[in-house]
Amino acid sequence: MEGIDKENLLEIIANKENHYGKNEISKSNGKRIIYSIDNNSQLYKMQKHLVNNFLSQIPIADHVYGFVKDYSYKDFLLRHIHDKNNKTYYYLRLDIKDFFGSINSNLIEETLDYYIKVNEAENGNSIIEIINGIVTLENFLPQGAVTSPVVSNIVFRQLDIRLQRYCRKLDIKYSRYADDLLFSSTNSNLHKNNFFKKVSYILKDKDFRLNYSKTIKDENEISLNGFVVGNNIRLSRKRKKDISKVLFLYNNKPDNQSFVSYLNEHEFLYRDKIGSSYFLNKDDLINYLAGYRSFLIDWIPVKEGRHKEKHINLIENIEDLLENISDVNNEYN
Repeated sequence: MEGIDKENLLEIIANKENHYGKNEISKSNGKRIIYSIDNNSQLYKMQKHLVNNFLSQIPIADHVYGFVKDYSYKDFLLRHIHDKNNKTYYYLRLDIKDFFGSINSNLIEETLDYYIKVNEAENGNSIIEIINGIVTLENFLPQGAVTSPVVSNIVFRQLDIRLQRYCRKLDIKYSRYADDLLFSSTNSNLHKNNFFKKVSYILKDKDFRLNYSKTIKDENEISLNGFVVGNNIRLSRKRKKDISKVLFLYNNKPDNQSFVSYLNEHEFLYRDKIGSSYFLNKDDLINYLAGYRSFLIDWIPVKEGRHKEKHINLIENIEDLLENISDVNNEYN
């Protein structure tokens, strides 16, 4: 690593626990641990250098969209738009259990050994051990480290390729976003136990397991994280619930109450409270509306039709609201 001699580097690795913060996030079935690392720490700089100068140069499989430059969750879903209006179209979402926690030091070293070749085996092993030491914590890939996303895609590459080859034989589309596996096809075998078993068998080769409680099977369209994928992509009603409520409340606000205080009397699904308020002041509300507008612009349905028309109409309504509440003379601010 530039600017760090080997002795200092090994000392940083030996004390890497001191560079991480630990955050626990409650889940319905337990807790998830997310690690944070100071951007000014030497370990972070080492990880960033490793990503920029080595890890990001290693190829990953096609149709992998999570943690990949110039790709987004939308690209992950776009692959599965269909035009099979006269045929049943099948969807399947599978979730990998404890994705980052399933990637241990042995699996990382085994993967890196394929990409690191030097003249002397001892030096090669030393390099692999150092890289492994930089990217792992307590012998596993920590969720939150800057190296973890790219390492996970490299480790999973062989499995991605095997899944793609299997799906190609059955005329099934496949894409992956981190621990989310999405499949779609007119082939009804997609919903049969044999397909589940084959995917599970492939994943077990690297000790990954499916979280069957998060499996979603659907026909013609599927709803994932507030997005509906079928012969188009649109936002679900639930995803639009908060912004629809803001627009409705503005049109039905009391005459003698500020709009911000009126909003804070109601409940919102996705908006987090700061203290006892969803919105601190007018500027906070304006930032929320502007951000939601940008989000909606990114998710305009690709195909013409009523969903696209309704989506654009929602954007226009937000723009009207922004113009109204930005007016300093508006008594309802």
